[in-house]
Amino acid sequence: MYKKKSDIYNVIVIVCSILLTIIVYNKLPDLVPIHWNTMGEIDKYSPKAFGAFMAPVIMIFTWSGMKFLPKIDPRKKNYEKFDKSYSVIVSMLLTFFLVIHTVTLLVALGYSISIEKIIPLIVGVLFIVIGNYLPKSKSNFFYGIKTPWTLSSEVSWRKTHRLGGRLFVVAGIVCILSSFLLNGNIKAVVFFIAIMIAAIVPIVASYFYAKNDK
Repeated sequence: MYKKKSDIYNVIVIVCSILLTIIVYNKLPDLVPIHWNTMGEIDKYSPKAFGAFMAPVIMIFTWSGMKFLPKIDPRKKNYEKFDKSYSVIVSMLLTFFLVIHTVTLLVALGYSISIEKIIPLIVGVLFIVIGNYLPKSKSNFFYGIKTPWTLSSEVSWRKTHRLGGRLFVVAGIVCILSSFLLNGNIKAVVFFIAIMIAAIVPIVASYFYAKNDK
């Protein structure tokens, strides 16, 4: 039941991104921004035919991929054990893309928006959500922190994802605080370090968890 509700929500989010693009398309300039530097300044543009529809296409492929991959996973039965948390993560990713897409279109239309504040904020929220649901995942080949050690040891998988979940939450909080308290390159450095710690430490820890499990 929850999965069906999640699918309905995801379809609505994707349709909204497409409709939003169609509504404003004729008002967009020939070139739309697709990248910003650490100071929040636009440093890359794209023809609007590509840039305006890039996010909806990414969303469609993301949703399709995350629905299809569990079906071919050798451990596909494990997905049933964390179906709700997996669905929440998928929906959050699509919502994240929709927010980014909306902000991009608004900037292209001439609205003044502090990208350097918004990006760390929404990434932080995404990380906090992922961190809360990551420990609930079960061993599989496509989702989560997949290393030779987590895939070969249930203990390593469980402990690594518990640690990863906590670090993702901390990284998310750091990102949110940095969006309000820091500026420019300092914000970018803190943002980068927080994400790298959340990504790398669990990978290293998974080796020791597996080693101690023997």
